[in-house]
Amino acid sequence: MTTHINPETEALELNSPKPRSAAVEQPFNWLKQWYPISPLSYLDSTCPTPITILGKKLVVWHHERQWTVMDDTCPHKLTQLSLGKIQDDGTLVCRQHGWQFDCSGQCVKIPMLADSGSSAAVYRNVRSHVSTYPTQVAQELLWVWLDCSSAAQEECQQKQPATLPDPSEQWTEAEWHLSDVPVGYTVSLESSLDPSHAQFLHEGIFGFSPATAMPMRDLELEGEMSAEDGFMLRHGGYNAFNQGMRATRRFCPPCANMTQYHLPTGGIQIFQLYFVPTTPGHCRYIGKFAIDTPPPAPRFNFFQWANRQLWGLLPQDVQVGLQHLGAYKLSDQDITAMHAQEQNEAADPEHRRTSFFPTPADQGILTLRTWFKQFAEGGPATNTLYSEGVETTSDEQLYDRWHRHTKLCPSCRHSVDRLANAQKLCQRLAIVSAVLGAVMLLLPILPLRVSLGCLVISIFSLLGYQGLSQLQHRFMSSIPQQGSPKITLYAE
Repeated sequence: MTTHINPETEALELNSPKPRSAAVEQPFNWLKQWYPISPLSYLDSTCPTPITILGKKLVVWHHERQWTVMDDTCPHKLTQLSLGKIQDDGTLVCRQHGWQFDCSGQCVKIPMLADSGSSAAVYRNVRSHVSTYPTQVAQELLWVWLDCSSAAQEECQQKQPATLPDPSEQWTEAEWHLSDVPVGYTVSLESSLDPSHAQFLHEGIFGFSPATAMPMRDLELEGEMSAEDGFMLRHGGYNAFNQGMRATRRFCPPCANMTQYHLPTGGIQIFQLYFVPTTPGHCRYIGKFAIDTPPPAPRFNFFQWANRQLWGLLPQDVQVGLQHLGAYKLSDQDITAMHAQEQNEAADPEHRRTSFFPTPADQGILTLRTWFKQFAEGGPATNTLYSEGVETTSDEQLYDRWHRHTKLCPSCRHSVDRLANAQKLCQRLAIVSAVLGAVMLLLPILPLRVSLGCLVISIFSLLGYQGLSQLQHRFMSSIPQQGSPKITLYAE
């Protein structure tokens, strides 16, 4: 693909190749696709989990190494099945009236239905059944085929999920990370195909700086676009530190963007990202990072060594939780910019003012929009319950961390629980120490220094309680717990 500037409109235009088999290729069907639901490490196999994809409310549950996904609606009074519980016999019971369903969606028990000649007919009636969806586990992710028609089981076998190539032993992989963010699917995908924003939007993080930005001159489409296979982009560096690298960004619809950086040193870095459309204005992010060679061993530094030893004393889930806290700053910056873009686009539904794309660095966004237009009728709205839309979002909602990640992540949830227990301990220690210190001052049974020591312990316990409270709040929101409720996205 090549680009040029139209002198009349001053807009960057695409000389896009024709889609292959354009005369016979069917439009992209958003339902007949594999969607990642969650890393297995984020799912609790002991209870049902609700999930919404493309506006479909689903419930996920597990029994005897089998994952089941079905509509999160009881056919009796249409309550949420995810409010129920999993029985020992592997059935899912509705919390409201005790209807039980097996992994095929068949109702197998209605407590208020007396055994009679007509009861069998009730269980056979399709109105007592719940629709189920094909599932599979691939690369430690649970996937669902979002079509529940009679042909779904056969059709889902014809297509595999968009997964990473199986790594060799020399590869080092991070764990999967999951977040539910309050911005939409389309703008999220666009951001992942726009690498040049990092130097500016993420200034001060990971060495990003406008001072090191370099113009991208060669972001181009590789090969052809198609409805089912998406497209692949190639580009070079975009800052002073990666100017010698070559990169590819492959969009595999509906969710996947796999980015590979081929470094001048011969190493390879892979970023596998999934953007799952959940509800309008919201998207589920699932991602991981892998490198083909481990980083060189650093020179010995006593303070770094001591820090690692102290870090190792923390429980594993707390270590992971604190590491996850470090990712929020970059995420907040992305969400702020994307939400503003969505708001401005929603305020102009007739598109009187369109985006202006005058540089080759914009090629990724333009290619994605071309794919949506040519193959997907503009976005995931035509054959689903989902329709892209934007709601006014408060700062409390936009920068909420509990719903974005903490409640989904076992390590972060456990960290919050541990911090709460530590707070209770500090609170009790402060009260007991203060009371003992006061009693010993009034009744000089022991030397004065003992009573003063108790008061000092009480003061430090209160300080510890306050520090733990502030740390716990960081798992809940990006808005400061104290002082002005102002979000600090960049260093002053």
